[in-house]
Amino acid sequence: MSEPTPTSPAPVVDQPDTDSWVHVAEFKDLARRKRKQVTVGSCPVALFLVDDEVLAVDDTCIHQERSLAKGTLLGGQVICPGHQWKFDPRTGEAEDQDGRLATYAVQVTEEGAVLVAPQPVTPREATTSDSATHPAGR
Repeated sequence: MSEPTPTSPAPVVDQPDTDSWVHVAEFKDLARRKRKQVTVGSCPVALFLVDDEVLAVDDTCIHQERSLAKGTLLGGQVICPGHQWKFDPRTGEAEDQDGRLATYAVQVTEEGAVLVAPQPVTPREATTSDSATHPAGR
């Protein structure tokens, strides 16, 4: 098996040990729909294919707690199916709103395996209506 090629959705603070990466999908499956919901540990994570880069964010919207993988990917932004909040999947930041989604480091191997780090690279920041019980927000 060859070494994974890293892509990062946000600046990496601490690069996780490569032995802890979680195999969550195959690139070919993500290439068809451009988005996919997966689970990393106990957290639902949404994968998005933006400009040939795989990005991973917390799948639960900080506003309505809707699945972002069921939303729309338009112009490099993720649009929540609840109230159409827009998020940058590279940073997790909400457009014109407070709060931020957790982002996760992603690697795609030469064989096409999509691997996600088990811990967020950037933390989830709650909006005023966020649930404090969400696994990524602890």
